[in-house]
Amino acid sequence: MSAVVDRLNVVLGPLNVEVFFGKKALDDLSKYSKDQQEKILALIISRAKKGPLIKPDGIGEALHGNLHGFTKIKPKAMALRIIYRPEVNGTVIMGIIAIGPRDREKVYTLAGERLVAFNREFRKFVDAKK
Repeated sequence: MSAVVDRLNVVLGPLNVEVFFGKKALDDLSKYSKDQQEKILALIISRAKKGPLIKPDGIGEALHGNLHGFTKIKPKAMALRIIYRPEVNGTVIMGIIAIGPRDREKVYTLAGERLVAFNREFRKFVDAKK
């Protein structure tokens, strides 16, 4: 999976965007077929091109509650949601916490359960970039 993320970040480099997958989000991605994984990565690239930040600085809709600071990618063509936190650190870093079903609450609950571990992983990644 790390090769997939590396390849994704090479594509996103010219956009001044980088993607970080939390460990559990990588597990989520690996549960999808190769074809679906490519579609998920294409969705992430598309969001990076259109504006990965939360409105008004980008096109992301702000999430609320314990997921404040996160946004989602919700493709109509696929029954899933990608939950991520955008952070500006020279580049825009899209920290992906969960990829899951487009069920009303399931992916949000999943992301909420991962917050502590994800925040630790993401902070370590961001700090290493400074």
